[in-house]
Amino acid sequence: MPLAAQILPPPIEQLINFITSDAFVKAVIFPGAIFVSVFGLFTVWYERKLLARVMLRIGPLHVGKYAGLMQVVADTVKFLSKEYIIPETARKRLFILMPMLGVVVNALLFAFLPFGPMWLIFPSDISILLFFIFVAISPIPLILAGWASGNKYSLIGIIRFAFQIFAYEIPLFLALTGVIVMARSFDIVKIVEAQASMPFIIPQIIGFLAFFITLVSEVERIPFDMPTAEQELVEGWMVEFSSYGFLMLQLATYLKLDALVVLTTLLYLGGWYGPAIPGIPDFILAPFWVLLKSLVILTAVLLLRGTYPRITIKKILDLGWRVLIPMTLLNLLIVSIIMTIPQFF
Repeated sequence: MPLAAQILPPPIEQLINFITSDAFVKAVIFPGAIFVSVFGLFTVWYERKLLARVMLRIGPLHVGKYAGLMQVVADTVKFLSKEYIIPETARKRLFILMPMLGVVVNALLFAFLPFGPMWLIFPSDISILLFFIFVAISPIPLILAGWASGNKYSLIGIIRFAFQIFAYEIPLFLALTGVIVMARSFDIVKIVEAQASMPFIIPQIIGFLAFFITLVSEVERIPFDMPTAEQELVEGWMVEFSSYGFLMLQLATYLKLDALVVLTTLLYLGGWYGPAIPGIPDFILAPFWVLLKSLVILTAVLLLRGTYPRITIKKILDLGWRVLIPMTLLNLLIVSIIMTIPQFF
């Protein structure tokens, strides 16, 4: 009998076994809650430093010690210490609960994203469908949060948000269909394994471009940030939120951005496949390649904020309905032709 079983009471022994179990480590540390929180904070810091270089903004580029990492922590403490003001016209329960629900829904996206064959919280044969179920419902808490604030600018913002989501989710799913057809699987792990010889971005470059554009629109990044246009709507559907409410809404949007960036890496860039590095085991090398490729995609998304202006809602809808849908259908046609070629991969 192990020594711990002889000394510790059974409940304490079970707790220790649970904390040291593989499932607990994945759910809490990596790629679970702690990693998700750190990833979100890193994205905020990285965006500030990157755009400071693009825009030649001296303050954000040089602020603070340790490359300005403590500035993100200071901002978090500042928001948490502020008063949470609830407008008189707000629907109070929804106004308080929806930001929290938004963070939870978007954080759960990481449960279905593998960072390697061993690094997956919730394995499933239909993981890509489960992921996009949460993607489809993720706007609901944000829309309800804007509606619950009882502000006319929030109402205009969520109407724009709804129109934008409807226009871009169809090409998003059509682009995804090409990946599923080529991989012959709904399992993200098997989709990555199908790219062992060639990443899907090569035969599906059109699908990748359409997916990337819809990704930017899905997370309301410039040039698709009409729902939160500061010059027109102050802050759009987030205008009435302060303190931890505003912090949670921002965190929810950044978590969704990070999850979709990682998914893009897994679907089109070969996931954890990359050159071997002597001395580094595969279980460490796999998440390294996923995160490195994801950083490249994240950089491309963030650079749009420093290089492109906001486009009008008419152009946003025209791009979604008239350009991206035909692009994804063309990509699906090309994939269908490729799949008729024997032993293409």
